Amino acid sequence: AMGYHILSKYRTELMGTAILWVMLFHSFDLDLHFTILNWFRAAGFGGVDIFILLSSMGLVVSLARREQDYSSFMARRASRVLPAYYLVMVPYTIFFILYYKTGWSGLIWNCLLLYYWVRPAAAFNWYIAGSMSFYAVTPLCYRRLRRSRHREVLTAAAILIASLANTLLTREGYWYAMDVAFRVPLFFLGLLMGFYVVEERRLGAKDLLFWCLWAGAGAAYLLARHYFHLEEYLPLCVLFLFSTVPSCLVLCWCFERLPLGWLRPFLRLLGTYSLEIYLLNVSLFSEVALLRKLVSFGPSNRLYFLLSYAANILLAVLLHRAVEGLRNIWTRRKDASLAAV
Repeated sequence: AMGYHILSKYRTELMGTAILWVMLFHSFDLDLHFTILNWFRAAGFGGVDIFILLSSMGLVVSLARREQDYSSFMARRASRVLPAYYLVMVPYTIFFILYYKTGWSGLIWNCLLLYYWVRPAAAFNWYIAGSMSFYAVTPLCYRRLRRSRHREVLTAAAILIASLANTLLTREGYWYAMDVAFRVPLFFLGLLMGFYVVEERRLGAKDLLFWCLWAGAGAAYLLARHYFHLEEYLPLCVLFLFSTVPSCLVLCWCFERLPLGWLRPFLRLLGTYSLEIYLLNVSLFSEVALLRKLVSFGPSNRLYFLLSYAANILLAVLLHRAVEGLRNIWTRRKDASLAAV
């Protein structure tokens, strides 16, 4: 029987699926010819919800396997994320400031990871600042859930409170904060999934029934939004609270049972370098107007995106290796200094 550990087993493939979906979302004028495919592309910001779910799940697994004080925990997260972030962010922000003639304060706020809250003209993409914010509160949330015998109740309460807060924030017009705020419920759901993975909980009949009903609630939300024209009151982001875990479980079942050939290794490649792909995708490859001057693609823009995806992935692999090379140099020098002492 399938268990929740399958989310951990195929975590890299799921992240590869998520980053591919995000890349499609950022291809704003890509026409996939079929209405349902274009809708799927336009909903690609749901890939970030998969990242948040898997990230918080992975953090619980990490904390359960290894005792870490707060500073060590944050240092490990920062060492994984920030070197690649700074290698991409600094040159891109300098280019942005010079080309678009914005203020230099944006570079300072980006370096301090406060850009999402201050909102300078040259602010970088929100995801890194948002992720570090989630990392910062994870140990506290983990300890509280670990002590509880009613994790599902606490998780449900956290999701309900966050959802109500999001409703208030959107009604009051705080849309600039919603990239992070809309993902708070998924963050708590991911923490719960992490405990299920650690406890090797099986996906029993009751679990499967619950996730089917949960996905059904998401479908009802989507239908109500569409047929009653409630787009202003029912944000599409909320749909992914209902759809993310069920869709991840379905994808894992496919990875486990279907002969997918080259697809799984390809998604695993994307997942391995997903951070670097994302950073480049929202910076260098977001400059579509400039890049298209370098590529002649005729009446369709599909060739442009095919080429840009390939270049995006290749540069991400090179960026990852550059970061690893710098990290190895730093480690050797640190070890040599300690040996000299």
